[in-house]
Amino acid sequence: MNWVEVVWPLVAALSLAFAMLHLLLWWGHERERVHLALAVAAISLAALTVLERTAMSSASPSLTATIIRWMHVPVLFMVSALVYIVHASFGTGSSWLGGAVIGLRLAGLPLDFTTGANLYFLRIDRIEWYDWGGVQVANPIGPPNPAVALVLLSNVLLLAYLAQTLVRGLRLLPGRGRALYVVCGSGMLLATVLLGAVLSWALNVPRLPLTLPSVLVLLLAIGWQLGDEFIRWRRLEGLLRQSEQRRQRIEHELDMAALTSGLGLWHWDVGGGAFTQNGNNRRLLGDVPPMEGPDGVAEVETRCVADAAATLFARVDPTDLALVRDQFDSAIRQSSYEFEYPVQDRDGARHWIFVRGSAEHDADGTPVQVRGLTQDVSQRRSEEAQLRAVLDASPTALLLVDAMGELRYANEHAAGLFGYDAGQMRGMAVDLLLPRACAGGRFSRLCEGGRRTLRSGHVHGGDVLAMANGGREFPVDIVLSPLQIEGRAHVVAAVEDLSERRRIEQEAAFERESMAHMSRVTLVGEISGSLAHELNQPLAAILSNAQAAQRILRRDPGDIADIREILDDIVENDRRAGEVISRLRGLLKKEFRAFGPVMVNDLVNDSIRIIRNDLVNRGVEYRLDLGVPICRVHADAVQLQQVILNLVINACDAMSESSPRILTLRTRMGEGGFIRIEVRDSGPGISEHLLEAIFAPFQTSKPSGMGMGLAICRTLLRAHGGRIWATNAPDSGAVFCFELPVLE
Repeated sequence: MNWVEVVWPLVAALSLAFAMLHLLLWWGHERERVHLALAVAAISLAALTVLERTAMSSASPSLTATIIRWMHVPVLFMVSALVYIVHASFGTGSSWLGGAVIGLRLAGLPLDFTTGANLYFLRIDRIEWYDWGGVQVANPIGPPNPAVALVLLSNVLLLAYLAQTLVRGLRLLPGRGRALYVVCGSGMLLATVLLGAVLSWALNVPRLPLTLPSVLVLLLAIGWQLGDEFIRWRRLEGLLRQSEQRRQRIEHELDMAALTSGLGLWHWDVGGGAFTQNGNNRRLLGDVPPMEGPDGVAEVETRCVADAAATLFARVDPTDLALVRDQFDSAIRQSSYEFEYPVQDRDGARHWIFVRGSAEHDADGTPVQVRGLTQDVSQRRSEEAQLRAVLDASPTALLLVDAMGELRYANEHAAGLFGYDAGQMRGMAVDLLLPRACAGGRFSRLCEGGRRTLRSGHVHGGDVLAMANGGREFPVDIVLSPLQIEGRAHVVAAVEDLSERRRIEQEAAFERESMAHMSRVTLVGEISGSLAHELNQPLAAILSNAQAAQRILRRDPGDIADIREILDDIVENDRRAGEVISRLRGLLKKEFRAFGPVMVNDLVNDSIRIIRNDLVNRGVEYRLDLGVPICRVHADAVQLQQVILNLVINACDAMSESSPRILTLRTRMGEGGFIRIEVRDSGPGISEHLLEAIFAPFQTSKPSGMGMGLAICRTLLRAHGGRIWATNAPDSGAVFCFELPVLE
């Protein structure tokens, strides 16, 4: 027994075992036809091995010709199986090229049996023996058959098809490089071996040794690669099966969740005409619910429909149906959609259904798959209606503004305030209503950092103005309250119209000024003696100077120098008299004055100058302690002078029976940017229970007083942003203090 008698039967046996293995794989997974093709190739190789082993030992030319004729049949099956394996595994080669390979092999089959001795020889003239590794092997000698060109061309096209599949596959299938190299590379080696065998017969050259064993090795390599991929595919198939089981379990849990939450689920296959819905969806739409399964979940129902709207809107009132269908048709043309519509149950009760879902479209934008979720939102809409009624009844104008500065809601009060319809305001830019507060994106910046209030008179030194329909502007206060709605930033703006308040404030200011004017007139009456003295002095000086000038002119008309001095004195005394009259006019004049910068120390000095003579007549010694040399306040000088004069006169009245009579006026800095003015007397002081009551209207300790002086002082100081209070000095007397904000 030689090595050929061992190797060739072993190749046949291994080929059959290989074929049996892949037949079993195909039997268990009929969809994997590539294993059937591998089995066919292996069986063909086994048959080819038996035929070749017989031809290698045949000494008869006729028997050898017959064996070679039949060898073409298993080669045809083996090449066809190889083309199918490559095409089914990768599919990147040209189908016509693979078909041409198989077609040429099929075309050569009838020629194999009808021309010459076989497809390779016209006739076999003799058998020559040659040594093949120590074994004598027969080699047929004869003229080649021209039809062998079909076989040669088929092998060349097979090489081209495999090369094309490899090149295209490496570009289009980057994750399968190893499989491409193993399968296509092994196939190209197989085609090369077959091509070499045909050429050796055509050229009467002894064939290369181990031809068929090498073919077996190539088939084993292909089978190993495809088997490895099969194992990985099976593993992936197991993972997919587990994933499918998890998906089904999740769907079941979702059905349970939908059942408990009251959500309806449905799916419409537009092209297939199938509409699938769960039991909750049928209940929500007023349909009879299907039977429930053993786990309590209503069974899913699938029905064939041409238009899902007929099922979804079966319980919609006919008067609303056309509008609802238009909303639905428009909504499903979007990738995601949501809308609400009313339905009536069997009892005639009206419910609101909220639908949210997604849609898949073809290239023309036509919906092909529509999925939806339905929910009964009747209770929510009822609560929203109640909340809207409460908001509309609010006496404050409320605006809901989104992060883009657009109005999402305005209550009825806001609509009336701005002169629009409530529905017309939805979507309006807030800067059209609040141009000053929202200019340059200021509104969005003001909304950052929590609740904030914009008050007229405190924003950039002016009013916060709103603009009504028609361009009318009016002052407002705005309270901004940020909040989150569905994860998006919004701001609630509470707008208060200050027009009526400003009118009332103007009336109150007029009345306050009238009372202050009356108080000043009374005050002038009380200090008339001091004012007369202040006027008498400059007037007497003017008279004396004029008489002196007359005497000088009668005595010496040329003495101009003395006349000039006398005239200067007359001008100075006239100025003094004019200042006294100006102060008196300011106290008596009734008018609204604009606030302006006022020097506190100058104001105190002017007040003392007015009443100085009255202090002398009353026997009052006054002392000034102006500890703040330079300090200004934003005020009406006449009204503050009225306060100081009123406090000084009250102090003099309190010291009418005291001795000594000392009046002290002091200025000093208070806390928080305020300046304090103190008026202190040396009288008996004030009873503790009257320290606060004396500032109330018609409260007085004077026999002939009206009780309005201190009340007016408090009103005037509050209008200046200040305050006033009274205390008793540690030793004796009372101290009246008032503070005013310092002008920076």
